[in-house]
This record gives sequence, C-alpha cells and structure tokens, in this order.
Amino acid sequence: MLKLTLKAFRAPEEPELCQEFVRQHRKVLEDFGISNVTTNNEHWLDDPNAIIIVALNEEFGMMGGIRLQLATEGRVLPMEEAIAKLDPQVKQALEELRPHGNGEVCSLWNANEFRHLGIPILLSQAVTAISVQVGAGRMVCLVAHYTKKHPSRNGFVVMEELGDQGTFAYPVPGITAIAMVNPNTSLLEHATPDHRQVLYSLRLRPEQVRVETPLSTPMEVHYRMRLESGLFDLQAYRDIEADRLRFIA
Repeated sequence: MLKLTLKAFRAPEEPELCQEFVRQHRKVLEDFGISNVTTNNEHWLDDPNAIIIVALNEEFGMMGGIRLQLATEGRVLPMEEAIAKLDPQVKQALEELRPHGNGEVCSLWNANEFRHLGIPILLSQAVTAISVQVGAGRMVCLVAHYTKKHPSRNGFVVMEELGDQGTFAYPVPGITAIAMVNPNTSLLEHATPDHRQVLYSLRLRPEQVRVETPLSTPMEVHYRMRLESGLFDLQAYRDIEADRLRFIA
C-alpha cells in the first residue's frame, strides 16, 4: 500500500520544501499552458501567515501541495489580486470577512503522474481541517469547475453575489474560475456528513494515521498537521467537540 505523509508547516520553517513546492506547482501550470496565475510567485516564502501542506512519499518525493494564505493588514490576498479588477465588490467582500479571521486556500496542485490517486481531495480536506488551528474562521478560494467539488464537500459555497453568479473569466479567456467561501469553518454546516466527520477527527487529533481511499486506490496516510509544539487552545477544541456532537445527535 502506498504510504503518504501530509505535512503542514508555516512557510519560513521549511525553505527547501517551499522551493520544491514552487517548482512543482509551476511545472503543473506549464503543463496546462498557464503562466499568469497570481499564486504563481514566491512572495509568500518568508511569510509565517502562509500555511503550507505538502503530500510526501519516500520514493516519489513531493506529489502535491496546497497553501492557506491568512489575511493580514497590508497584504492583498491572491483572490483580490486576481479578480478585483473584474468586479470591485471582491475587495469589499474580502474585507468584511477579515475580522472573523479569513484565509484563502490557493496553489492546489497535484503532479500529473499521480493524478489518479485523488491527492487533491486529501489536501483540500487537510487545509479545511487546519483552519481552526490557525484562527481562520472563514476561508475563500478561487477554483476551476473541475475542482469545485473538493471545497464543496468541505463546506464551501459559491459567492454568487460576485462576478457572474460567482464565476469569472480567469486566468485566461475560455477558462472559468469560481469564487467560493466557507462561511463558518467551525460549524462546517455546508460540509457533507462524511467529510465533516473526518474534519473533526483531524482537528481533534492532527497527528494520526488513516487508510484513505479518495478515489480507487487505498493509501496509508500519515497526517502531520500540528503546527505548534506547545499546547492547543483548549477552548477551541472544546468548541470543536461540541460542534461534532451536535451534528451526530
């Protein structure tokens, strides 16, 4: 059985992994003939508010990755940089989310030779699970139609008030991007029941081993999702457990 490690870290903590992340992400974009994507840069490499999750295998190396960029004063989120010029309401919508703790899920990539394994499903799940740990009470993302199902399962809904019912012609004509938001990452009221159960499990036990079958191939997945070595916010995890019990009642 293939063994996979999902490792989370703040960008400055793992410079070599970050450089590999950038290199592999660019390669995937180039394979699709895309170059003008706002997340295709290195501005975040020294930013502790950039949370990175990578999928690693001892034999194949880095097989996929995803980034959560936390909203902070003075830093423009990739979504605003990408589509605010297409709809001025984007900036205001993101600004209204920031007091709740907002972050953008971006830079999701999966090496083409491993696309049959469903690694993006695991990465999307993991980044949603880690939101509470990093204080992201809200999350946004800009996705293509073929990846929309991943955030939808984890509680994201289309921001229909933006663009053309939430859609934008981006990054190039002929490709449609969809703006989505997770309106409450603690409650996860829009998540599917099976994904909500896994998300609560990963929040309560961010270091665990699970057999996952996101598509047809089972994998032994080692989750390494604890960012700080110190104690967690006990109240936050009481809230997680209370929410979990409410949904299974």
